[in-house]
Amino acid sequence: MNTFRRFLVAALAAGLAVSVAGAGCGSASPSAAAVSFPTKSVTTGDTTPVLYGDPIKIDRSDFEKELKALNDNKQLQAASGGSGLSGAGKDTVDPRLAAGWLTAVIYDKLITHEFDRRHLKVTADDTNAAKSQLSTQFGNPDVANAFPKWFQTRLVDRNARAVSVRAALSGLDFSDDSAKKYFEAHKDEFSQNCLSHILVKTKAEADAALARIKGGEDFAAVAKAVSIDTGSGAKGGDLGCNPRGAFVPEFDKVAETQPVGQVSDPVQTQYGFHLILVRERKSADYETAKEQVKAALNAESQGAFRQFLQDAVTSVKVTVDQRYGTFQPPATGQPPEVIPPKVPKPNTERTDNVPTTQPLPGEAPGSPDSPVQKIG
Repeated sequence: MNTFRRFLVAALAAGLAVSVAGAGCGSASPSAAAVSFPTKSVTTGDTTPVLYGDPIKIDRSDFEKELKALNDNKQLQAASGGSGLSGAGKDTVDPRLAAGWLTAVIYDKLITHEFDRRHLKVTADDTNAAKSQLSTQFGNPDVANAFPKWFQTRLVDRNARAVSVRAALSGLDFSDDSAKKYFEAHKDEFSQNCLSHILVKTKAEADAALARIKGGEDFAAVAKAVSIDTGSGAKGGDLGCNPRGAFVPEFDKVAETQPVGQVSDPVQTQYGFHLILVRERKSADYETAKEQVKAALNAESQGAFRQFLQDAVTSVKVTVDQRYGTFQPPATGQPPEVIPPKVPKPNTERTDNVPTTQPLPGEAPGSPDSPVQKIG
């Protein structure tokens, strides 16, 4: 699932800092956040209050252990520019990372709740898909491999539950047998168009090139003479054989519909004007199209999964330890997520007499020069 990567990438900008030194004081089992799911609604007069079950807690020390795993990953640090995960003080992380990662863990609670409600079980195919996702969700397999084994296992487990829920919601699964059935039902979508084109800057130039071809000149010769796409032009306009969706939509539409052996009228795209020649259409076999088939299955399953997440996050009640920020609810019209705490304003910009080293309601301790929030 791409949710973790999306929130991680959004969290890399430097700003504040949250300690990952460990949760020392406070209650025996403090929570980083809690998610309460609705149980039923009771109508009283004109109102229908929602009743919520016991909150599902995200253990703070466990969450900080994950933050530490992120912060200690040198490969991830390098990918973020060398210090994009760390905060201003020792043993701290950027609170945008903390808020983003906490959002991801909250969404995992929504997925896990649905996984349990449906009495689903993770299959070997789910796990294999989850491992493949882990190798790419941080942008580089080396980053995932640099995490401690316990953290890799945890991320695979989360991804596998998400794959399982997504399959249940969409009615699709990602097994090889399912992919083969999908391929047989949509075989035409995976055919390949073997194309040549001529690219010029203006419509007049395209009309002139088309006139030369209609007058008997060889397409490849004209392409070599006038095409501004120097890569394909040197090869007579040859673009090779490509699946549907390989080019910009305007180009792709003509590539799909143009009769084989006929040169198209000029087609305008952001790059200029094209003359397109479909030399051949190849029927795909499953092994050749396997990755495309799985990508198509993935895309088809995403719609139902996104809708589930939107509905789920709207129905629950989320509370967040204010050291990590506040949860922005769907009613705001913004993406539901944890918003990191703000940097306290300098004394010269304050309208109260509270020193900047003291927390304001909803803000975490710190100072404008060193906004480090110590935990515990």
